[in-house]
Amino acid sequence: MEKQLESTMITKLKISNFKSHQNTELNTGALTLLSGVNSSGKSSVLQALLLLRQSYKKGRLSAGLDLNAPLCDIGKGIDALNQFSENEIINFDMQIDNTQQRVFEFNVNNKYGDTLIPNKLPLVLDSDLLILPLFTNNFQYLSAGRIAGVDLYPMDSYAVETEKQLSVNYGQGELVAHFLEYWGDHRDFNIESPLLLHNSTTSKKLLDQTIAWENEISPRLTMTPKKEADKVTIDYGYKGVGTHSPTKDLKPKNIGFGISYSLSIVVALLSAKPGALLIIENPEAHLHPRGQSKLAELIARTAKSGVQIFIESHSDHIFNGIRKAIHNGLIETDIAKIHYFELDEQNATKSTEIKISENGRVLNTQLGLFDQFDDDLDELLDL
Repeated sequence: MEKQLESTMITKLKISNFKSHQNTELNTGALTLLSGVNSSGKSSVLQALLLLRQSYKKGRLSAGLDLNAPLCDIGKGIDALNQFSENEIINFDMQIDNTQQRVFEFNVNNKYGDTLIPNKLPLVLDSDLLILPLFTNNFQYLSAGRIAGVDLYPMDSYAVETEKQLSVNYGQGELVAHFLEYWGDHRDFNIESPLLLHNSTTSKKLLDQTIAWENEISPRLTMTPKKEADKVTIDYGYKGVGTHSPTKDLKPKNIGFGISYSLSIVVALLSAKPGALLIIENPEAHLHPRGQSKLAELIARTAKSGVQIFIESHSDHIFNGIRKAIHNGLIETDIAKIHYFELDEQNATKSTEIKISENGRVLNTQLGLFDQFDDDLDELLDL
């Protein structure tokens, strides 16, 4: 059994000389939202964490930073190093629980050919480091390239049943059907937090709660994961209304793409134990605005229950959903951190922490911060 601390939350993250980040410092909380224009460094923040994890999982972190597979691909040292860096040292610094400092320094001394950047100094993988959720099974990563709309999902007994992972390769969530088939009715994954229990069902089972929250995206939806040889399928259907008969046995390719695309996110949020770390890219993809708003509510509820979540999003509905959660008292402003990214004149990442009041108002709005709707409306009204 993995040793765990009562609290192992990343409360500050500093990235230096990595891709567009010359010197970026972020306050992070139970919920950290990264927003901003395309190619401004949001994904690179997540990649800093993913690189550390994939290097450790491949048994190479004590030697250095492994730049490729299975979570993300950077290329070679020259691709990782900021082009205008004054030296060849990449730094990832993490502050844990506002007290413990963990510094990772990598020396790009063969930047044109090596796919593993060696540590600047010997790195000791001590027990305090290795119990961070970033390096344990108390972790999930779901990328923007999630698998969806497929009739058969792969199985991986070790990854699902032992490591309790929803994904092995690049955050695709490819094991979500196997995860639900194996853990959906298992008491180890019963939802105990009142914050997460959907009021439409009294069942605490992971599968039933997943269906209840997916109903916020597509009402009356039903789901049944089933093993078929060495694969797993999910049969979908819709409950009937009144005297109308239900539909059943619908294949994933024959229902709305957003349903299966969001499924791994809902399962990750509901199944996460307190102290876990989740990294989620573009949770809003393929969802109706109401579904995005309800997903933001679930994200806020999960963070409040003791899970740390990093999100990259371009959705004003996710942004406003988090603000609404603050306004409604579901999550406090001091544990919900929002950062807006853009590029400065030197094409380096510039980040601004967005302050939100207790009633959900933005206190320091920025040009480009989810303001396109207002800009378009002004033009339509000839303002």
